[in-house]
Amino acid sequence: MIAAKKLLKEPLTRIFITLGFCFLTYAVLPIPFIQGALTISIFLKNLLLFFLPLLILSGTALAFASFKGNGIGFVLTLMAIVILSNFCNLMMSGVVGCYVIPYFAPNAAQPILATAPSIEPYYLPALPPLLPNAWALIIGVASGLVHNFIHLSPWMKCLQLIHRITLTFILKVFIPALPLFLMGFILKLLVEGQMSQLIRNNGRSCTLMVGFLFLYLCLWWLTASRCGGIPAVTLLKNILPAIITGATTMSSAAALPFSIEAATRNTKNPVLANAVMPITINFHMLGDTICIPILTVIILHSFGMPMPSMSTYFIFGLCFVMNKFAGAGIPGGSIMVSLPILQHYLGFSEEMLALITAFYMLIDPITTLCNVTANNFLIIFIQSIWEKITHKA
Repeated sequence: MIAAKKLLKEPLTRIFITLGFCFLTYAVLPIPFIQGALTISIFLKNLLLFFLPLLILSGTALAFASFKGNGIGFVLTLMAIVILSNFCNLMMSGVVGCYVIPYFAPNAAQPILATAPSIEPYYLPALPPLLPNAWALIIGVASGLVHNFIHLSPWMKCLQLIHRITLTFILKVFIPALPLFLMGFILKLLVEGQMSQLIRNNGRSCTLMVGFLFLYLCLWWLTASRCGGIPAVTLLKNILPAIITGATTMSSAAALPFSIEAATRNTKNPVLANAVMPITINFHMLGDTICIPILTVIILHSFGMPMPSMSTYFIFGLCFVMNKFAGAGIPGGSIMVSLPILQHYLGFSEEMLALITAFYMLIDPITTLCNVTANNFLIIFIQSIWEKITHKA
């Protein structure tokens, strides 16, 4: 009984239950009920987008401010490697989503069309964000970096309070209400006949996405083995406990002790392992930077939206990788802090935001497994890069 209650508290379990309810009942539910559910979904979406700039501002500021006293040169080098890795992964996965997957799954590029009248919500007043997300990101990064050189104690205390309030809203209000956030949009797509087309057209695309993710991870594995001078089998054996823990708990933090132990074995440097691994588990997420852009392209194709220009995607990529500093410690934080930039730069509608959130939560065990594995490979690259820098100095 206790295990069942604990299972029901998991966001993934509640999402599966919500999806099951929607798929089984949408044909018999009255339209006013669906309109009400859609209204609640849009209200929750507006509420999330209202608070997210504050989370981005405070989260990025506190993340960069926490580096004080930890060897600023080393930490800045580490963060540059993490940001560059995330950005390169994202740009490459965007190319794969735009050109490679449609070639092998041509149905993915066919837009879905409504086969029934559109469901509209009841009236909702506008709730504009408190601050543009771009400015929240810029102010947050600048505040954190400046604090490393000039103490901004009153401002940082204010940001700590803002972060606690926004994090409490996300964890105590929005995450428990996630099924309600998804229900209205899913019911709308089902009633309008778009959901069946979406599933039929993109099942193969999602399979190819996961296949590409694991193929890319294997490339990291072989490269890390060669870079660190460690046999590939030994490297995998050392990190296997971390991989299993991350996959079963869907938490990189739960796998942290095993990751530190594996990093110590692989690098023969316990100081480096204890310094790097707690930082990279929060910010370096290979699974997210591969899957989210591909899912983004799949959904854009499905709704007949144009692909973004290179300049737009470049700006989206920069915002995406920097926003990752604000999503740490939140279940599904990577996709949640990405919703505003998906809407602003790529023109995502409410239904598209709900779909990518649902897809992301469903594949969260896979992305977490890949995040944990890649971070154990990344520390080998970091050791090699840092040794070259210090030897030159």
